[in-house]
Amino acid sequence: MMNYAIEIKDKANKKGIKIEAFRKNVRTTVPHKHHSYIELVYLSAGSGYHTIDADTLFIRPPVLHIIKQDQLHFWNMDSEPEGYVLILKKTFVDQYFDHELNYLLSRISADCALNIDLEDAPVIESLFDLLTRENAVTEKQNTVLIHLMKALFTKLLQQALSPGQKSRGSLYLSFHEQLAASNELINNVAYYARLLHTSPQNLNAACKKETGKPASVILSKYIVSEASRLLLYTQQSVSEIAYQLGFKDNSHFTKYFKKIRALPPHN
Repeated sequence: MMNYAIEIKDKANKKGIKIEAFRKNVRTTVPHKHHSYIELVYLSAGSGYHTIDADTLFIRPPVLHIIKQDQLHFWNMDSEPEGYVLILKKTFVDQYFDHELNYLLSRISADCALNIDLEDAPVIESLFDLLTRENAVTEKQNTVLIHLMKALFTKLLQQALSPGQKSRGSLYLSFHEQLAASNELINNVAYYARLLHTSPQNLNAACKKETGKPASVILSKYIVSEASRLLLYTQQSVSEIAYQLGFKDNSHFTKYFKKIRALPPHN
């Protein structure tokens, strides 16, 4: 992850997975990012709001919120919450070589909105409860836990996506994952194409197929999104952020930012 002034938390344990009841004493948190994991939060009770990047989500249970691994978030609740939290690192998933689980997690990460209003909440809550119990009984993960996660992800996708909605291509997903994992963002599509063992043309075609936009636009928007987080949630100046993101000077960064957001960067 990039070493900025934003707090980075790592609440996942050594196993790479953590499933527990949402702590009732958690009402407010400071803006922070997560260290290489996705977090799914199911809330059956509670009110207030949850901010993920620049989106403010009003909490209206039963609901599920998704904090993806490169996103910043914080809570501001005004009543006691109830629910469950699932923290999952891709390293945990990868050790089982379960293609279906990998596929479902990729779809959750790429295709689902940050907020899922749940129509079948009792089933979702039951699956979270079973996952919590199963994860607590053994230090070693087992096939029951894996199958419960696949059932949960399948149900979430059923409620989050319209029938027949297609998954995004694996090359596009890999590109996005590579951007999230980068220690330093490089404004060069060919650089990431080499890391992904493909050509810039193939990467560009994959991005266009799935989003309608070329890889250069995906990259530009990612860089500007990272800059926006820093402008919103740190005390760093525009010049400092421009330097950290690899721009030659403040003027170049301002023009680049304005081209994407139509407004100049400001704290």
